[in-house]
Amino acid sequence: MKRIVKATYLLFVGLFMASSMVAVVDAQQTDPLRDRQQILPDGGAEEDNPIFIKVGQAGFTFMKLPTNARNAALGDAGVGQIGSGAAGVFLNPATLAFFEGREAFATHVEWIAGTKAEVIGAAFNLQGRGTIGIGFQTYDAGTFNATSIDTDPAGNGFTNDGTFSTSNYAITAGYGLKITDRFAIGANFKLAHQDLGNGSVLMGGNLTTISNSKNAFAFDLGTYFNTGFRNTVLAMSVQNFSQELTYQRESFELPRNIRLGVLVDVLSIAGNTPVPHHLNLAFDITNPVDFDEQVLAGLEYTFQAAGSPLGFSGRGGYKTNHDTESFSFGGGLKYLTEAGKGLKIDYAYKKFDANFFSSVHVVTAAIDF
Repeated sequence: MKRIVKATYLLFVGLFMASSMVAVVDAQQTDPLRDRQQILPDGGAEEDNPIFIKVGQAGFTFMKLPTNARNAALGDAGVGQIGSGAAGVFLNPATLAFFEGREAFATHVEWIAGTKAEVIGAAFNLQGRGTIGIGFQTYDAGTFNATSIDTDPAGNGFTNDGTFSTSNYAITAGYGLKITDRFAIGANFKLAHQDLGNGSVLMGGNLTTISNSKNAFAFDLGTYFNTGFRNTVLAMSVQNFSQELTYQRESFELPRNIRLGVLVDVLSIAGNTPVPHHLNLAFDITNPVDFDEQVLAGLEYTFQAAGSPLGFSGRGGYKTNHDTESFSFGGGLKYLTEAGKGLKIDYAYKKFDANFFSSVHVVTAAIDF
């Protein structure tokens, strides 16, 4: 059995290393649309210390939005965190393996610029044969003014065509399986859709309508390993691995992200018995396809007396190397009977740069049945 576990772990490590190599190769492509673009000051003169960025290289970016309030409050850290139930399908499908009941949840996100996102999901344990999870996320970007090319030489160059709205959603199906009581693997399959409305182009002097609607397939991989030392956890995940898409000329990927994480049970490290107090510290290192590497840090304190169905949590987090986002905080309440049935409610506040965006609010409610 130990040989099987070792072989399985090495297989997944190899997959993650291969995914990381793909990310490195992408960063070294000579395509100017995919290179890190050098920013020059006004006038075009090169600075002594030029700034380089890696942005605008992914589409379907609504798939990066928070999917549950717990991880949002932790600065989006927690790839190695179990206890999120069905919501784990979006962050690391391997964590599904440690969920042993049935749960449904819903998340509402008040995102930047007055936009909104909705997420629903469920997870079902298969009684010793792993756990399946399903999820659906959608994003409402609001309405936009529609224009088209005015072919009249005496006109303004464009005509107003009223308003339009976009369509953005993704469906996720995942599975998590325990290889041992401390090691698990998981995988997701995703179908994503985005419709940015129709466009108009001049072709041969004629105005032609083109479609800006795309479907995409993607998958996630995840691993979870409790080292056995004071409940310290190592975890990894690859999210939104897909082929490139093209609307008209420029190609792009889904927002692929590689996560490496460690979760530390602080009270266990200190040699204390955690009940009724729990204090977990999560660190994630991420390598997104459309931004530089980031470190995410989150701290969660939970109090639940032995034998009590009621528990509450306080959380805080910080995200480094982000252009507009910084700290976050939140909390949660749960009421679960000995049979594992009950309710959970979580809230998160995410601070954004007030010069550009308003702050973000995330609320998640779950029922275990």
